[in-house]
Amino acid sequence: MKKVIYTFALLAVSLMSCESSSDDETTPLDATPANETILPTQLDIVYSDGETETITYSYDGMKLIKEESSDGYYTDYVYTDNILSAINYYEDTDPEILESYTYDVQGRVETISTNIIGVGIYEYSQTYNSDNSVITQTSTTSAGATPSTTTVSNGNVVNSTDGTYYTTTFNYDSKNGVFKNIDVRDVLVTIESENGYATNFTLNNRTSEQVVDNQTLDSENYTYTMTYTSFDYPRTVQESEEGDITLYTYTYNND
Repeated sequence: MKKVIYTFALLAVSLMSCESSSDDETTPLDATPANETILPTQLDIVYSDGETETITYSYDGMKLIKEESSDGYYTDYVYTDNILSAINYYEDTDPEILESYTYDVQGRVETISTNIIGVGIYEYSQTYNSDNSVITQTSTTSAGATPSTTTVSNGNVVNSTDGTYYTTTFNYDSKNGVFKNIDVRDVLVTIESENGYATNFTLNNRTSEQVVDNQTLDSENYTYTMTYTSFDYPRTVQESEEGDITLYTYTYNND
C-alpha cells in the first residue's frame, strides 16, 4: 500500500508542475486445471524499517474484488458486466483515490479518470500502436503535459516513461506471475498505476528494475530474489534497493 499511494502522489506532483495482446509464456509451464485456478489469498510484508503489513485478497470466482491491508487501507475492484470499470482506494471508510475507466471498441482502456480526494481530478486518454505493445497515456487535464508510455511484451511491462521525469526498465523470470490467473489481468497490466510496485499484474515475476532520472541520469536499482511453490508461483520475494530489504511472502488458495 505504501508504494500504491506513492505512485499516485508522484502522478499528482508531475501534473501540477507543468499489452501486448499476446500472453505467451517464455517457457512451458504446468497447464493443469489446478494450476490455472491458483490465486493469492494473503501477502505478508516486512519492510526494511521493520514495519509489517498483511494484505488479504478477496475474489468473486476468478475476479479480484478487494485488497484489504492491516494498516487500515483497502482497495475495491469494481466491475460492470464483468468489465473492470473502477478501482477505488480507501483509508478505513474514507475514500483516498477513485479511479474509473472507459474502453474503446476493441476492449482496451481508452480513458482514465483519477480523483485524488482533496487534490483534484485528473483525466487521461490512452492510445495503442498496431500490435498493442506500446501504450501512450496523455493527460487531457493538463494541456501541454508530456505523454507517458508503457511498453508491454509477452504480458509483462518491460519499459515505462513518466513524461520527461523518469524512465524505468524491468526484467522478468519465466515462472508464473502471482496474479496470472485472475480475470482481466490483460487489462490491469495496461493501467500504469497498477504496475509500478512489486505486487503487480504482469504474467511473470519482476527480477530487476532500474529507474533513471531523465534530467540528472541518476538511477535507482532494485533486485527481486524469489523462492517458488511446487507450482512455480512466488512464495517469497526479497526486494533490495541500495541495501534496503523488503520481504514479501505469499499464501495461495491451494496451500
